[in-house]
Amino acid sequence: MVENLVMPAPAALAVALIGNHAGWMEVIVDHFRRDEVTIALVDDCFRVVDMIERAQPHFIVLDVDSVDAAVLEVCRKARAVSDAHITICCRRGGEAVVVAGFTAGADDVLTGHHSSRELAARMRAVIRRHMAAATDSPLVDRAPHRRYTCGSLTIDVAQREVQVADEHIDLTRIQFDILVELAKRGGAVTTREDLVRAVWGPHGKANLESVTMHVRQLRRRLGDDPERPEFVFSVRGVGYRLGPQVKLGANAARGGPR
Repeated sequence: MVENLVMPAPAALAVALIGNHAGWMEVIVDHFRRDEVTIALVDDCFRVVDMIERAQPHFIVLDVDSVDAAVLEVCRKARAVSDAHITICCRRGGEAVVVAGFTAGADDVLTGHHSSRELAARMRAVIRRHMAAATDSPLVDRAPHRRYTCGSLTIDVAQREVQVADEHIDLTRIQFDILVELAKRGGAVTTREDLVRAVWGPHGKANLESVTMHVRQLRRRLGDDPERPEFVFSVRGVGYRLGPQVKLGANAARGGPR
């Protein structure tokens, strides 16, 4: 199924193919004609961030001739609003381009010429992991009505809501799960490797640079200055901790005060 910019509710896995090589992207779509996968073709990567935030696709492909500052900014903005797997495909570029793409939040960077069959195979691998994770989610905290506080920060696990000084904060799923995992440790240090296992689960695939990017975006959402943090502290060479003091609230009765 192919849509133009508008994506459906996430009943079917949604993929956004973004770029100006229409013929090549149509070939990619052909590989999924018989799959329960909804694909949106977008010919302008610079107007796509709002659509990504609204539709929350599970897989994003940025197909460009070369990776420049504007493309990297689109990747950063997409990562800030979405947990989707992001692959950058560029016709030209070497190691520096690959490193820049990962730093901007991409999960995979492909340079040079790649066949549509190869990209479709990579997409299918991610789709399999997504479906496995959906049926075997780690669910970072299963305790009902559990709440954590850390200064002016409040985390309501059951409602999946976060507030800072009584202001509601919108987080992506991964940002929220990272925050809860840090809260569960009660201020103890959590390594990046532990976050990968706890948040992405046994079938997930995330590199340590992805963890760093998600934490960076989490801090930005919380209004936390990384140079003088109030909530999320870095422990150089190890990982992160939540501070200065994390408190576990009593399990509230359903419908009780929040």
